[in-house]
Amino acid sequence: MSKEALAFAEAQNFGTEDLREIGRKISALPKQNESRMRIAIITQGSDPVLLIRDGTITEFPVEKLSADQIVDTNGAGDAFVGGFLAQLVQERSFDTCIKCGIWAARKIIQRSGCTFEGVPDFEA
Repeated sequence: MSKEALAFAEAQNFGTEDLREIGRKISALPKQNESRMRIAIITQGSDPVLLIRDGTITEFPVEKLSADQIVDTNGAGDAFVGGFLAQLVQERSFDTCIKCGIWAARKIIQRSGCTFEGVPDFEA
């Protein structure tokens, strides 16, 4: 489970530990810029990534790695965000952004430290 989402839900008195409901409540929070909808993305390690927008939840599967492939999980969340934003600034779909985030996190946890070598091979 996403510790951060659960901690946020507790701090906001959402009254639930259901990540889907937490995501719905986050995406429904008021915004200053009302011209665009708020989305919520909840990562869950090797469990599916949740995208919540307009009250709809979309799950993105995460292919599990074997225990011997996992070297260091530090930086996995940052790598996810980096992959997501790399596609978002190119105005790609949220689906592509999330898939790239998953790809980046998967690459990072297979190395010691938050490092990457070589040429990225992400394909949308």
